[in-house]
Amino acid sequence: MIEKNKRFKYDGRSRPSDDLYRENFNRIFGKGIINTETTLGDLKEVLQEQDELKESYKQSLQNKKERQKNES
Repeated sequence: MIEKNKRFKYDGRSRPSDDLYRENFNRIFGKGIINTETTLGDLKEVLQEQDELKESYKQSLQNKKERQKNES
């Protein structure tokens, strides 16, 4: 007879720790902005892209306001 009080206790290590798991983990989560191959030029490029996106967003908000003003 199995007792109801005896349950599997989670030890925090239930995932397999083989090479395939590590490879997939790095493939998914290892694509951060900064890694060992990142250069200063790469970071500047990312920051420039972010600035361009912010400017584009601001412009689209202004365009939206103008359209709403013209429609009313």
